[in-house]
Amino acid sequence: MSLVASSVWATVFLSVLVLVLGRIVYALHLSPYRHIPGPRVCKITQYWTLWHDIRLRRVDKIREWHRRYGDVVLIAPGEVSFSDAGSTREIYGSSGGLPKSRYFDNFVAYCHRSVFSTLGVKEHQEVLKRTIAFYRPTSVFKSALLQPVRDNVKKTLNQLARRTENDMLVVCNLFSFDNITSLLYGPDLCTRTIEHESCFERTMVAGWMTVELWNNLLYNFPLTHKVIKAVLSYCSDEPGFLAADDKLADWNMKRVDAALSKPENIAVNSLLYVLSTAKTSDGLPLPKSWIAAELLDNIHAAQSTVALALTYVLWDLANCPEWQRRIRVELSSLPLNDDGLPAVSNLQSAPILDACITESSRLHPLSSGRAERVVPANRAYNGIVLPANTVVSTSTLAIHHRPEVFPNPQAFKPERWLHAKGEVLHVMQSCYIPFGYGARLCLVRGLHGSSIRNDESDNGSVRHPKRFATRTAL
Repeated sequence: MSLVASSVWATVFLSVLVLVLGRIVYALHLSPYRHIPGPRVCKITQYWTLWHDIRLRRVDKIREWHRRYGDVVLIAPGEVSFSDAGSTREIYGSSGGLPKSRYFDNFVAYCHRSVFSTLGVKEHQEVLKRTIAFYRPTSVFKSALLQPVRDNVKKTLNQLARRTENDMLVVCNLFSFDNITSLLYGPDLCTRTIEHESCFERTMVAGWMTVELWNNLLYNFPLTHKVIKAVLSYCSDEPGFLAADDKLADWNMKRVDAALSKPENIAVNSLLYVLSTAKTSDGLPLPKSWIAAELLDNIHAAQSTVALALTYVLWDLANCPEWQRRIRVELSSLPLNDDGLPAVSNLQSAPILDACITESSRLHPLSSGRAERVVPANRAYNGIVLPANTVVSTSTLAIHHRPEVFPNPQAFKPERWLHAKGEVLHVMQSCYIPFGYGARLCLVRGLHGSSIRNDESDNGSVRHPKRFATRTAL
């Protein structure tokens, strides 16, 4: 190698070294975030957190950091996580007025922002008017909307009875998918994956479960995801590997097209009907592509939420036979409707069942923990001043595992919700946010509750305890 070439490489090396050292010195000693607790590497680069994210360990890692550093943790340059009720109130409360971060760009569909992916507070308030009435408990708990859920419970039980062992995550995914599509499209356009084992939609749901494992890589490194997807599709026997999301989007648009071509046949009790008859602020019909985007977003939100929540409840009960027994006793005392299930009103006043569901959701929060908001101006949270444009969020897992609020937080203890009263219960509720917090609370939480309660009410607990007892396969 010539002297000139050696000199060039030495200059490049020294330049890179100076830049790296300068970045480290700035991050640790000069940055406006230098005073915030957290791992030193997180003050320097975002890639340590991204590494845990693509490994599906981000949520657990941030909880670990909160246990080590306290209620306020710098998880990346310009990104701060909180785990206390006071900061959560300030960040997500209606008085805070913080917009969502660009992370929610990942959920744009058909070039439109759904209610969930709308960033600005005022813009969100405007689009929320289109769907909020539909998801109020007084609407979701109508018999016309709940009957398909109850019917799907019976279908699911019939399928379970045919096998001695079942993969409950798969079962719960199908149950959830049929429920949400019934609510969104109505009985004529909804799926029936529970009883139709060879239908296209069942294959699509199975592929979707795989896609979700790769989504964090897609959100953080889209080009890398694209290359890996192409290589694996080429090398495997599945040319459509990781294509379930695209298939779902196409399937959803075809459903919307079919419905809007004959609007007189759209079920009145469906979200599709509500959106197809709604108007913009200018008095115009909503764009078909926006309607499709909102329906697709509702599928993503409700399907995953209900399926995972129900699976976790069954898992926790499988490990606690005594709580299974107590639920059976409680439900056995309730009068049954003609369909063999307790009335919804009675299920809502079943404290043991409710405590088990609540405790399971505390242990296994359903949200991703990335309910990110952007601080528009310098502002103090928990006594720490953050610069404008800082991304803030609450770690759902960390706030759900505060030991001073939930003693022995790693344990499944439904009795904590049965015995808590007064101020103790109030503090517990302030640190319980499985569906988010404040003005942008998850819209489908009502469907989540009704689906799980109806399924748990006849998972065999009432009439066939031995036949349908839940246990782990480990």
